[in-house]
Amino acid sequence: MSVEIRQISDKELNAFVNFPFELYKNDPYWVGELKADTKKLLRADNAFWTHGKRALFMAYKDGKPAGRIAAVVNDAFNEYHKENIGFFGFFDCVNDETVSSSLFAAAETWLRCQGVTAVRGPANPSSNHVYGLLVDSFDSMPAIMMPYNYPYYSELIEKAGFEKVKDLLAFHRTKEDKFSERFMKVCSRCERAAGITLRRLDLKNLAKEAEIIREIYNKAWAENWGFVPLSKREMADMVDELKLIVRPEGTCVLEVDGVPAGFYIAIPNMNHALKELKGSLANPLRVLKAVRAWRKIKDARLIMLGVSPEFRKRGIDLILIKHIITHGVAVWNEAELSWVLEDNDGIIRGIMECGCHQSKRYRLYEKGL
Repeated sequence: MSVEIRQISDKELNAFVNFPFELYKNDPYWVGELKADTKKLLRADNAFWTHGKRALFMAYKDGKPAGRIAAVVNDAFNEYHKENIGFFGFFDCVNDETVSSSLFAAAETWLRCQGVTAVRGPANPSSNHVYGLLVDSFDSMPAIMMPYNYPYYSELIEKAGFEKVKDLLAFHRTKEDKFSERFMKVCSRCERAAGITLRRLDLKNLAKEAEIIREIYNKAWAENWGFVPLSKREMADMVDELKLIVRPEGTCVLEVDGVPAGFYIAIPNMNHALKELKGSLANPLRVLKAVRAWRKIKDARLIMLGVSPEFRKRGIDLILIKHIITHGVAVWNEAELSWVLEDNDGIIRGIMECGCHQSKRYRLYEKGL
């Protein structure tokens, strides 16, 4: 049985985007994004590709689609980290090593031609998007904008010569979970500091608020492994994606003497609605089911939290975490905080002290070329 690899042109994006919907059609947990959103991200005119390039490949076995992969060079990443690596992403494949090895070979050949010396992934297409491979806890639906995949993916990736480079952790908390006494004591002391105020985002003035968030986020995460600063265009794209689902109750900006010092953004777990849509808004019955699912959503994901470096060591991160938990339960019964680097011990301790428990693990792999 033969495996054929084809490089996919922009005119053939439909086949690339549609493949996982067929692969996972009987899986109770996998959730596909809206196909139109994935196409928008992959199109050459997307803001991300102003500092990157990519090649898309599909595998066909006996003439039938059997897998897909993207090879990505993120110039902004390499410039920021002074590295020379490429990435693989959008990897989906049947459980067949001949197919997966052919896909990786095609991606690696293209990346070598770009002059990079290593490949890391999965990144769809960067750490500011869907990132990592799920390696445990396959028995539940993912949170919005978090990956889900079959358990055999890790074996296929490792057989292609990749090794773990970093794990990302997700944490879960319900409204019944409790803060530790130590957390409450430390947080109460921090809250008494002069000049601290908290406010919701002004969703009627999103452009201005987005720039405040972008500036804090880029400074707060500047030294984190794998981070790449968000450009203004990328932030605008993110705002465009999230503005219809962000609720004021899931946002906060903490100011010190009127200066924005930290923030968080939590969003409803829209995967409940996306599960019903099956990638498209074209079916009225599915749209109706999605609207009903949307109205019943009682869980959320904390997707962004940051504190400017000049305001650290004041417990502002603790105040923000307490705020989202205390006030978020009025809207949601439970939430996922994701993701956190496995070796970010300080943040992990704070998260555990506020009643969260580790729920899922995602892996980044790397291979020299």
